[in-house]
Amino acid sequence: MPPHSEELHEWDIGGGGLGSSSSYVATVPPKLARVAVALSPETAQGCARVGLELAVAARAHNVAGEAQEAARSLLINVEAVASSLIEGDSTSFVELAKSAALLPSTRASRHAQASVEALTAHLAAADRALGLGALAAAHTAPIATLGARRVASYRTSQTWMGGSDLWPAGADYVAPHPAHVSALMEDLVEFCARTDVDPIAQSAIAHAQFLSIQPFADANGRAARALINGVWRRRGLTRGLVVPVSAAIAGDRRRYGSAWRAYREGDAEPMIDLVAGHALRAVKEATASAGRIARMPEDWRDAARPRRGSAAHRLTAVLAAQPIVNAAEVQRLTSASQASAYDAIATLAEAGVLRRLSRSRRDTVWVASALIDEADEVTARLGGSGAGVH
Repeated sequence: MPPHSEELHEWDIGGGGLGSSSSYVATVPPKLARVAVALSPETAQGCARVGLELAVAARAHNVAGEAQEAARSLLINVEAVASSLIEGDSTSFVELAKSAALLPSTRASRHAQASVEALTAHLAAADRALGLGALAAAHTAPIATLGARRVASYRTSQTWMGGSDLWPAGADYVAPHPAHVSALMEDLVEFCARTDVDPIAQSAIAHAQFLSIQPFADANGRAARALINGVWRRRGLTRGLVVPVSAAIAGDRRRYGSAWRAYREGDAEPMIDLVAGHALRAVKEATASAGRIARMPEDWRDAARPRRGSAAHRLTAVLAAQPIVNAAEVQRLTSASQASAYDAIATLAEAGVLRRLSRSRRDTVWVASALIDEADEVTARLGGSGAGVH
């Protein structure tokens, strides 16, 4: 891969063109649309192994059913929360459930819920084509949830990472000048449309390139990580499956930073190896999690012992796919009377199947405890630093 280059720019220290100026060096990422991507035999073999694992797992997930829908939703939540954690926004899955239910919640949980919406929109767009619209979808929701919705647009000012908040000179990384962003993003879309590059390698390179471009004023990291799953979706590897690769990367952030630095210097293999290794761990965990979710309705019935045909019994069959409920939602899901809905909630809450989210006596909201616990456990297991695929 070609290394990033640099160019000199002037910075108006005083602002408004009236103050003194200082020079700074900005990065210029290379164009990728026509770059030859040659992998070492070891990396190519690792990518092929991961691609096969993804395809096999996706085939098992890409079927209709309550358990499959529940697994898809849980894995999107895990990916979004972990990606937010990498950006410094730490939240719990209980708080995320509150945000999803429109209950009072933390700022970090609202950011994570916005990431859930953005990743969902991005993958839906990637099913059609991985164009600029899909890339914008991966970014729009994280800035929209905390205020009025607006369309994502490219940044118009210089951005940088580290160093001073006042000017870019001396920063750890200075993104390309905004004049380059549009052309670089068009080139990235062309690269993502290629079919002559291994899809695992393609996802890692596209991710690293997005990080280098920093096309938006904020939330670039989350959008870049969403792009990994987006490339896999476009290449047909993961129909119906979301791989929580960010949850694995979250426990390996030092190596992640080193891999991105190597990419900027012209060596893409550390990033490819990192994404491939963590994808392999994540897909295995996703498959195991889907199996546990499929067994949850039976576990709930064993714990609560509801009468067959009762509202509580019917609720256990659909709760995995609709894990946040109130009395009205239970009525809708089970076609029960209001009294039966309250009885069902009481039965499942007493057995520990449901956990109270809100304290409102008028309209209490509940969540399936096992799904909250499963999300926590998947995140914790993936959060440990993992080995590569070799």
